[in-house]
Amino acid sequence: MAAAETTTVDLDLTEVALIIGEEDGSMSVRVVTGSDVPPEAAEMPAAPEIVLALAMRLLKDPDFHDDVLDWYYEHQDDEDEEDETDE
Repeated sequence: MAAAETTTVDLDLTEVALIIGEEDGSMSVRVVTGSDVPPEAAEMPAAPEIVLALAMRLLKDPDFHDDVLDWYYEHQDDEDEEDETDE
């Protein structure tokens, strides 16, 4: 098997990335933060917490994947219509 190519993305300190991939036919999910959350923090900031919740839901709820895609395709049509009216 050939070595996987990588791409580097620079995150601002306040950004969090949800990286979804596919490995051997299964979904893989990674969460990357622009800065570390200190272990002694009383609670996690909202952005990382939301991204972690999405990652967990994607991994543990197979129907959620389909729901997300359905939502995206429904709203993609709305985006296309808005782009046409802007021109």
